[in-house]
This record gives sequence, structure tokens and C-alpha cells, in this order.
Amino acid sequence: MLSVAGKEMAEAMAWYRERSPRAAEGLWLKVLEARRSMALFPLAAPLISENVRRFILSGYPYDLIYAVRVEEIAILAVAHHSRQPGYWLERLEQLH
Repeated sequence: MLSVAGKEMAEAMAWYRERSPRAAEGLWLKVLEARRSMALFPLAAPLISENVRRFILSGYPYDLIYAVRVEEIAILAVAHHSRQPGYWLERLEQLH
């Protein structure tokens, strides 16, 4: 994960943990499941920008925004559904 996406994940986890440790654990498990799925089938999620895909975390208002690279999958954002679409686009520059 890019450090900014990691921070977004930490903030989401903290928010859920304050309200429900069980919900926080559920989010964490969804993210782990998503990362496994992305590793096995990196091109399965729909394209939302050139070389950028969106994995919807079902049951939670978050998407994992990621880019498939030759050697890795780079998670650009843990994007809450209420955020401005494409707010993470400037992060693509960090990949080059």
C-alpha cells in the first residue's frame, strides 16, 4: 500500500474500532480477502482509469483503488464512498 492509502486504512479501522470492534475486524478481513483476490486475479476488478482498478469491499462503504504493475499491485487508496471521485489521481505520479 502506498503510505497515504495505509493511512486511510488506519483511519477507517480506528473509526470502526471506536464503534464496534467486531465491525473493525470484519473490515480487516474484507481487506485481506480483497488483497488475496487481487493477487490471484489482478485484472478481474473493473477499470476506472488507465491501468487503475476498483475493488468494492462489500458490506462496507469503501473501495480499494489499485494499479497493476509488472512486479506488484499498488493500492492507491482506501476510498470511502462519500469522498470526491478521483481524489486519489495525483497518487498515480508516485508510481512512475
